[in-house]
Amino acid sequence: MAKQNTEKHTPLRPLRIPDDEWEALGHAVGDRNRTQAIREFIRWKLRWPGNAQPDRAPEQIGAPGTSSKSNEEETA
Repeated sequence: MAKQNTEKHTPLRPLRIPDDEWEALGHAVGDRNRTQAIREFIRWKLRWPGNAQPDRAPEQIGAPGTSSKSNEEETA
């Protein structure tokens, strides 16, 4: 694995998140905004100054075990 250049970027942090949760988060905040949502939650959880509780989706999005990825695997 290539060495990460962390001088300009934050280090990569692998996370294990089930497909159904990852997809639902993408629908809630936008596919390219997941990292920002996770960082906002972490800062709020740590009670860092100036970080309000992150916004929630107005209604439930998805449900456990409803990943489109797992549905594709079942039909294959």
